Amino acid sequence: MGFEQYHEPTQELSDETRTLARMFAALTEESEAINWYQQRISVEKDKDAKAIMEDAQSEEFKHFGMDLEFLLRKIPKWAETLKPILFQVWNKWLVDNFYNYYGENVKRWRGFRLQAVDGSTAYLLNKKEIINHFGTHGNQHVSTPLARVMQIHDVLNDITVWGDIYPIEQSERAIMAKQVSHLHHESLTLFDRGFAGYGLMYLMMHEETPRHFVMRCKTTFNKEVIGFARSGKRSKIIQLKPSYKAIKMIRDNGYIVTSDTTINVRAVQINLPNGEQEILLTDLYDEKIYSLEDLKFLYGLRWGIETAYYKQKNQQQMEQFSGHRVICIQQDYAAGLFVANLQSLIEKQCETYLHQINLKRKHKYKINRNVSWASLKHNIIQLFLTEEPEKILIQLQKAFERNTEPVRPGRQYRRSRKAKRLTGKYQTFTNYKRAI
Repeated sequence: MGFEQYHEPTQELSDETRTLARMFAALTEESEAINWYQQRISVEKDKDAKAIMEDAQSEEFKHFGMDLEFLLRKIPKWAETLKPILFQVWNKWLVDNFYNYYGENVKRWRGFRLQAVDGSTAYLLNKKEIINHFGTHGNQHVSTPLARVMQIHDVLNDITVWGDIYPIEQSERAIMAKQVSHLHHESLTLFDRGFAGYGLMYLMMHEETPRHFVMRCKTTFNKEVIGFARSGKRSKIIQLKPSYKAIKMIRDNGYIVTSDTTINVRAVQINLPNGEQEILLTDLYDEKIYSLEDLKFLYGLRWGIETAYYKQKNQQQMEQFSGHRVICIQQDYAAGLFVANLQSLIEKQCETYLHQINLKRKHKYKINRNVSWASLKHNIIQLFLTEEPEKILIQLQKAFERNTEPVRPGRQYRRSRKAKRLTGKYQTFTNYKRAI
């Protein structure tokens, strides 16, 4: 008797292969059941019926997870491949649910999801496999294993919407070009001057629903920007043409342009707090709606992604990896991103409590993040093992609220660029990792 899960003569298949076939079929059935319930839930008006469907769907989730866990245990190569992906999926699920459940309470700027893009680097272990995958950076005297990190951060809600770790040779603009189509259609994205380029602006402007941007560029970016900077004007619409590299980038992403294809952008000249003059390029053309002060304010909010990197590198210690293989680095990075967002969302749940206590105090108080990491340390795993994760999340929220510190406004420190230290507590050792 034949069965649909078998595509070869059953007598030629081993017992192990037939067991796996049954589990693949079960995984497919659970996935289809989850989909069916999701569609029913989305249209059901009766609250009681909807609650029953949601409960039934949660059971299908459990069965799906059990099937997948069995298959990963039986097929080690799959486990290796999927470990980083599973953490990435968890993070996407966390982010999507934040926007879904917070709804109108999600902080926006004039209807936009305000997000910043930036790249960083991560020092890696000096191991052959890691060097072969991620590469090195240096000179004729010394080379250091290094990876490129890229992230998109919602600066008003302190959520890292997306992030990944790449070989150091991949450019930030090329990586970001592949992410343009994944930007939310109501997003407004802030870029530092390292991203300024015709190619990226063209891709954002030519999505089916254009993705809006504010992009800092050098005063010597091109002849059009140089001319604008010398004109003395504070705001002007300028035309840009592509370079050979921009034409290639655009073609690599599915569009055809020529050297005569122009785009219109608004160039704006602003004065930074340190006295420097900077140029911003944007597709927010209307000067009456988006004033110079508005754009200056927006670009200042880009600092939120710098703060996010500081948290990940110095508090979470991103560069302290738990293993010596490429997959360990990818997994640690993805897991760290999930933990950073989890901490941020629990902290967000404390906003009502902070508002209440700040009404009674002379100075404003905020959650002490260093202590909050300690609260998370021994509870994250339990979230995935318990039948009632809500209780643990509430306990964590209460622990956060018990540890606050005063806000110290106006503190500014000049950014100093230093070479990699040869000694220090944030070094990447092969046998040491501070757990979160």
